[in-house]
Amino acid sequence: MKYQNGREVSIPVFQAIRYMTKVGVMTRRTWNEFFGQGTLNWKQKQLRLLIKAKVFKPHPFEDVCNTYVIGNYGLEMIQDMKWNSVYHVEPKFIKHDETVARGVWKLEMASLCTKWLTERELRRQNSKHFKLAVKDGGPKYPDAVLMLQGKTTSPVIALEYEKTAKNSWRYNKAIKAYSESGEFSFILFLVESDGIENTIKRSMKFIGDSQLNSKIGFISIEDWLKNPGLAEIRGINTIKNITDIMMVS
Repeated sequence: MKYQNGREVSIPVFQAIRYMTKVGVMTRRTWNEFFGQGTLNWKQKQLRLLIKAKVFKPHPFEDVCNTYVIGNYGLEMIQDMKWNSVYHVEPKFIKHDETVARGVWKLEMASLCTKWLTERELRRQNSKHFKLAVKDGGPKYPDAVLMLQGKTTSPVIALEYEKTAKNSWRYNKAIKAYSESGEFSFILFLVESDGIENTIKRSMKFIGDSQLNSKIGFISIEDWLKNPGLAEIRGINTIKNITDIMMVS
């Protein structure tokens, strides 16, 4: 992958482009933490140069600050790589999607996750493999699907981030859809509060699929943001965290 002047793209910039191709957006905070190099001032200069080179550009919604999407030349670079880029994230979903993606990126950097797909990637691909059949609704996909490499197996994890509480009937339909899918080794809910977790547990009890319930766990969003690999998983007796999944699989 090269710039317009023929110079090779650095590995951190390459990875930033790949991140945005999968997620559809990147905040300044994410750039500073994962991809920018050197001092804070130098990180900001790198970002400005990438915007000037049209690799990135500010988010098209004017009221969204410090948030970037793939620029025109960035799209050409992606096409040369034969990657499929997702559409940019609408403002109301930026925090949700980056909360999921930042944690998954940390798992990849720690070599805990060999492959991952965002919901936007799954929808773009019209994936049949991970599509959930929700009664009286359109197709549903997990917020992310992770493929891990265990000792003897390759567990597949569905991630669901519950930022705000939903009605019980919506959780009932989601749990029922997972009950009818045999694609996932574990389903992990990232929850903002105990109240959301308890509502989901009531839906699990209502659907009454004991085999599915043994694969559903809960992670507090605070723990996920700190260290997703070691964040405590509640509700699954056989594992303590995502790192543990790899050790016992």
